[in-house]
Amino acid sequence: MSRESVFWATSPAGASTVEHVGPVILGGDVTRGRVVAPIRLVLAASLVLAGCATPDPGPPVPEPAVTTVEFENRLAEHLSRFATEVLEPDAQVAAPVRSRAAGCPGGPDWGVVPRAEATVTAGEQTEKFLEDLQTWMGRNGFEDAFEDDDRRWAADDTRTVTGSGGDGTVVRVHLARNSPRFTITLAGPCTWPPDRPGGPPETGVLAPLPPPSAPSSLGDSSYLDPAVCRSPNLYVLNDDAPVYTGPGPHPMAVVTYTGRKNYDEEEFVHDELLLSRSLAAPHTSESFPAKSAHLVVCVHIGITGDTGRDVTCRYTSEPAGSGSGVPVTFDLYDSVYRVAVREARTGAKVAEFTLPGTRGGADTCPFQLQGRDSRLTLAVDDSELERRLRPVFDGRR
Repeated sequence: MSRESVFWATSPAGASTVEHVGPVILGGDVTRGRVVAPIRLVLAASLVLAGCATPDPGPPVPEPAVTTVEFENRLAEHLSRFATEVLEPDAQVAAPVRSRAAGCPGGPDWGVVPRAEATVTAGEQTEKFLEDLQTWMGRNGFEDAFEDDDRRWAADDTRTVTGSGGDGTVVRVHLARNSPRFTITLAGPCTWPPDRPGGPPETGVLAPLPPPSAPSSLGDSSYLDPAVCRSPNLYVLNDDAPVYTGPGPHPMAVVTYTGRKNYDEEEFVHDELLLSRSLAAPHTSESFPAKSAHLVVCVHIGITGDTGRDVTCRYTSEPAGSGSGVPVTFDLYDSVYRVAVREARTGAKVAEFTLPGTRGGADTCPFQLQGRDSRLTLAVDDSELERRLRPVFDGRR
């Protein structure tokens, strides 16, 4: 027999035992011995308890709070506002295409995500209208509706604007470079499909959309911003101006611009366009045209071809470092002047006509140089412009 001290622990009757050899502590003394412990029942009980435990189900999947039909109507309402408040009449909005995606991320697999997509065509003004829509979305509760400040194009020559509305609508506007059109895609949240019983009321769950924001007024500025002409749905000259109605006088402020996009520099050089004193809104220390005009005369100048002639202009003062009295030679271009007369208060168009550029001598030299573009447009006949504006000024149109 071994010299080891032996300690026996007797199990209850009928219980199986396991023999263990190792140190045993008895009254503070450590001996070597065999311990037989009734552990099989303990292990078996633990296994039974583990097998019967209920797994944690996690939080319940939220059910949709609005029906698919009601949110499809909301998407149509958003698209209608985009068209009427921002895009039309100068851009054409195609009829939207609707679709439904089954299954909701983070929601029930039987839920439905409604979608609507429309194509906007605006020719060379397409990028401008994308930016107009971006501005309007930011004013009307769509969060994250702005890109980087430099309006960067992606590596694949596309621009994308996204925004999320407070009602759960997500908007994505996508444009490819040099394309005459862009797409607007709207998606709703998870909704209750019409073929599933027990859902929310078919309509009346969504709160009405708030009224759209009014155009921004530039009446407190002394600067005649071309935005009032490029984007008349978003900007007006002065929302405190009198309503254009009845006999005149209806004093005018003139705004000239060349580029079709919101942030274009002047594309070429042109003579300064001035209204006669009998038509122009006063410009004094107490009042300036943006504040006193009833009407804004928007003049978009475009070039149509090279005349093959040159014009040399002399300037007594030029940018620093270039000297003074230096002759500057311009290539003379045929031009067209597209005139739209708008109400200063609302931006509503009250008259529209087109005039060709006809003057091309030394009297068309720009008053001052602001760039080094070598193209100069033929100037408009001032007397013909006044003749066309006079009936509008007098209220006779």
